[in-house]
Amino acid sequence: MFPRLQFLTLDAAPRAHREQARAALEGGVRWIQLRAKHLPTDIWVAEAVAIAELCRDFGAVFVVNDSPEVALRAEADGVHLGGDDASPAAARALLGEFAIVGVTLNEPAHVARFAGVRVDYAGVGPFRHTLSKQKLAAVHSPESLAGLIAVAAPLPCFAIGGVTAADWPAVRALGAHGIAVSGAIALADDPVSAAKTLVEAVAG
Repeated sequence: MFPRLQFLTLDAAPRAHREQARAALEGGVRWIQLRAKHLPTDIWVAEAVAIAELCRDFGAVFVVNDSPEVALRAEADGVHLGGDDASPAAARALLGEFAIVGVTLNEPAHVARFAGVRVDYAGVGPFRHTLSKQKLAAVHSPESLAGLIAVAAPLPCFAIGGVTAADWPAVRALGAHGIAVSGAIALADDPVSAAKTLVEAVAG
């Protein structure tokens, strides 16, 4: 089963993606997603390769946002796909049966995107407004988020969008397996300490 905390690196952070990942790993995070929206392909791949090596050193899971091709070149564990990215079927065909394929779900209708194809987890939300992501979908109420998680079942769901350590009990009560964070670590003055706080929270 997946760790309950996933960290997504952030373009608009004071540290490079690989340094964000290192800080999160040093803080105990064991699942990293490289989310780079504005890097040239060669730099994107180089960052992915570096983070893949870090994650292997720490025994952590590593997925790449958006691009199955970059995930393949970096020898990542898998890929996370939004609604405008490659289809889960195409990612599965490229990366193979043992790769992790995750998807973003903002509303129940999005479940149809992976009908008939095995996906491994879903990021659901947004939980609240966040500045870490452009083109943010409509923020969920607790009731609508619980409904989305129920529709996705039995897929493990990770609430995303402004989630904090203090939110974990409420998010778990809605049926989420875990949480995914970005700015909570990437923008923290002490990202290692911030990561430790989140890791401790989801362990409870």
